[in-house]
Amino acid sequence: MTQGSGAEEQTGTRAERQTYRRRRLMDIARLLPVLGALLLALPLLWPEASTHPAARDGVSMSSAIIYIFAVWTGLIGACFAFSLAVQRWADHWTGGGPDGAGSPDGVEDR
Repeated sequence: MTQGSGAEEQTGTRAERQTYRRRRLMDIARLLPVLGALLLALPLLWPEASTHPAARDGVSMSSAIIYIFAVWTGLIGACFAFSLAVQRWADHWTGGGPDGAGSPDGVEDR
């Protein structure tokens, strides 16, 4: 069994990590709408609050609406955090700048 030089192994490992991270971000992008749809549909399974005062089980409409808006706000926050992660990843692996022409030391020439 032969092993390559240390530089080749590090490059291969770095490329593997880059591919792994890109795939995980794509997985999150695919999973977030499905998770949102499931969380927004969850109140459909809740028992309806009865108008009879003796019945204590069930969820009131106001509680369901608060839940819907909380999930909606949480999904907005999750999408924002995801977009920051994607932007950070893209800046790191493409060299910064909008066209990928950033300098490696972070200082632009004028």
